[in-house]
Amino acid sequence: MTTTRSAVLPAASLGARRGRAVRGGSLVPTAVVEPPASAASAPVDSDAGDFDWHRNWYPVAFEADLSDDAPYTFTLLGEPLVFWKDHTAAAGTNPYRCTADKCPHRLVPLSEGRVNERGEIECGYHGWTFRGDDGKCTSIPQLPAGGPAMDTALASPRSCVTPYHAQVAQGILWVYPVSKMVCGDDVGTLPPLPLIPELDDPECVCQDIHRDLPMDYGTLLENVMDVSHVPFTHHNSVGKRENATPVVLEMVGDLRSGGFEGIWREGPRNGKYGSQYTEFAAPSLMRHTLKTEQFTTLTVVYAVPTTPGRCRLMARFPFIFKAAPPRIIFKLVPRWWSHLNQNAILEDDQIFLHKQERLIEIERNVKNKSYAQACYMPTKADTYVGAFRKWIVEMAGGHPAWPSGMENQLPPQENSRTILLDRFNAHTASCKSCSVALRNITMLRKVLRVASIVALAAAATAFARLGAASPKLSIGLAVVAAAMAGAREWLGGVVGKMRVGPYPPPRRPPSMMESALEQARIALI
Repeated sequence: MTTTRSAVLPAASLGARRGRAVRGGSLVPTAVVEPPASAASAPVDSDAGDFDWHRNWYPVAFEADLSDDAPYTFTLLGEPLVFWKDHTAAAGTNPYRCTADKCPHRLVPLSEGRVNERGEIECGYHGWTFRGDDGKCTSIPQLPAGGPAMDTALASPRSCVTPYHAQVAQGILWVYPVSKMVCGDDVGTLPPLPLIPELDDPECVCQDIHRDLPMDYGTLLENVMDVSHVPFTHHNSVGKRENATPVVLEMVGDLRSGGFEGIWREGPRNGKYGSQYTEFAAPSLMRHTLKTEQFTTLTVVYAVPTTPGRCRLMARFPFIFKAAPPRIIFKLVPRWWSHLNQNAILEDDQIFLHKQERLIEIERNVKNKSYAQACYMPTKADTYVGAFRKWIVEMAGGHPAWPSGMENQLPPQENSRTILLDRFNAHTASCKSCSVALRNITMLRKVLRVASIVALAAAATAFARLGAASPKLSIGLAVVAAAMAGAREWLGGVVGKMRVGPYPPPRRPPSMMESALEQARIALI
């Protein structure tokens, strides 16, 4: 049975506090001269002990992107893991298995192997096989079958791989990164999954996307908590500069080891939709909730720490529409098409966030400054950022719990825009809908190229034979050839966007040189 944790903010308790005020009325002068309340003086609960990064469920991938017959590798908290589906699992039981992605024989990744006929993972190097439920080795081809040597080797703990709990809930594959040998086999004794109750509403429709980002887990989380950057960073994508207003964010309750809650009373769009509620459920979940009489919309982000300076974003955008037509239209949009737009939004701030965190690292490591000392944050728009940084420093050890020997140090700064805006390796290659669409579009472009050449040749032949006496056929064929060539070029632009994001972002017009380089890049596809 899947365990859940409600991620709903206590609307009843907040309701008494959400009285509407005149726009900007809560922005008192002290709001611009005091530091954000959460950054310096947020109350902390009395039982906030050391945070255990491992004793939490983490999202790994959307089930829609998983293969039924191939291993899937993912690095979590610096540890490579391998997942697969055991096709021999009994009906109605959990078929997903997870172990350390490391064969105990010669330490090669098990994910480079296969899932055998018994539903076990088989190492691609020497064929050793392992059960997923308990990690036990079941076969060593280099030893005689059934002999004492085989029995001794299989009985040794050194022949085993570390097994972990994995399960699917709400369309996501989750893992609990504590060995089953430590936490036991009963999933019911583990903490609840950080699920989104609204997704179970029959009127809810949702768009999902994942992307591997060249930034630290903490950089991603503070960015999505920061609502005040949207009109500027995402101008002409999901925001408008002219819609920017003073932002006053407030903490609701204490800062806890399990996270915090907050409210933006005025809310976005000059208060048009009412107050927006925010929750950070440590260590990975951040959600904004906006409710009106016509709809409810959420921005849900799971930030998954992979290695220092890198993380996986898993974003969900649930909408609950009271009317049926918006739900129908929403469902008509192909998943891969929505990913083109969502990737572009993610790239609006990807380059400067990658560079920002290295400047902050210099301030911390070289100048011995705290985050609050390095960054000047005089407004209450930074309340959530301050609260998160307070949580991670005072309650979570300052950074994710990397393996022993792995330093919490960012990799060298990447200056290539092409690499920073890479979509193929960061998303397309691990997204089933986008990879299939890329294959189909590539094949269609080949067909259009041949068809346009044939149509153009037919137009020339018709003109040569019939001449000016009957130009309609040759003109018609030439128009068809031109239309197919134009369609092929347009599809080339789509293929280009599946490989590398365009630059610059929509918040500013491209220079002549940037425009020329972008056109040349697409033309070479």
